[in-house]
Amino acid sequence: MKTMKYIFYVLAFLLYGCAEDYELNEGFSVPTDLSGPASIKIDLQSSENILLTWNGSADDGGILLYNVLFDAIDGDFSKPIYSAESDLGGSRQLTLTPVILNKIARASGLKTGETGKVKWTVEASRGGVVKRSQASAEIQVTRPDEEIPEQLYLQGTATENKGEAPIPFRKVSDGIFVIYTQLNDGNIYFTDAENNGVNYTVDASGKLTEGEEPYAVQKEENVVRFTLNFNTKSIKKEIISRVRMIWGANYEVITEMPYVGNGIFKHENVYVQCFDPNDPTIQMPPGISWFEERYYFIATIDGNDWCWGRGDGISAEQPTDNESLSFYELHEFAWSQWDHLWKISHSIHKKHCTVTIQTNENNMMIHSFSDIK
Repeated sequence: MKTMKYIFYVLAFLLYGCAEDYELNEGFSVPTDLSGPASIKIDLQSSENILLTWNGSADDGGILLYNVLFDAIDGDFSKPIYSAESDLGGSRQLTLTPVILNKIARASGLKTGETGKVKWTVEASRGGVVKRSQASAEIQVTRPDEEIPEQLYLQGTATENKGEAPIPFRKVSDGIFVIYTQLNDGNIYFTDAENNGVNYTVDASGKLTEGEEPYAVQKEENVVRFTLNFNTKSIKKEIISRVRMIWGANYEVITEMPYVGNGIFKHENVYVQCFDPNDPTIQMPPGISWFEERYYFIATIDGNDWCWGRGDGISAEQPTDNESLSFYELHEFAWSQWDHLWKISHSIHKKHCTVTIQTNENNMMIHSFSDIK
């Protein structure tokens, strides 16, 4: 756009700048005839743009620059909700995408699914002189019923960092986002960008809705899991009171997994000792006569135990040296003793290590072993 504006200025100089006796004629007429669609139902998936046009010209036939102002239906354009240069800066038209028109409708106060009007007018300028048209036009706009953000962040004074920075959700699928966090007394809201995003809150009926007003929450001693579903406009809050790493053979706890913040459960200096029938110092589980190293995690959520285990249907197997992160991805199931297990690498047997669950790593919930010694 800046390049095209520069071309207009160059053309103006070529037409007028070479004439030594040329004086800029600042006289020009403002647009009086604004033309555009009267009604639009916004389709964010559509590639069909919206075209606004107008008249107007300089007295000497030269170039004018145009700026289009948008406002709520009861506004007076003194503080427009949106403004944009015309196409190429000097063209008597503006092309709007459905996404931009939706942004304008949102700024006017329209919620998703609502129908209302916005209005627009044009400013013309030349040589530092700006004139606004006395005419304006209205567009009746219907916003989409469902708008699904591509990303989501938690904000507010009650967050772990007390609102100092947005905390990202993990996107589970289209329209569904999850976060593991802790809450302080205060308020929270949700936003789809780290800066200047669309904000969402919870209305009196408990539904997700666009809105700038945060809602109040109370301090939670335990970890909170929020699941936001924009397909159903619902929000689910669950309390995670305990997470531990478990041997599949006898349900014995290998280690507790305390929450350390930033969506991470972590325990350092964990001693890992598998069940080895050749080691007389190890007490074998009943019925087990082989080397047994299978494990998973158990999370207590709203008072009930759930398995955090392997997601595929493959039997537990030893990890290789080059396993992808997805091998260690955690999925949630009702507990069944011999399902969804991994095998611990024999390189960790009878050693200390750090066990970590990262609830949002490359858009996955994974676990890892580090600092092996």
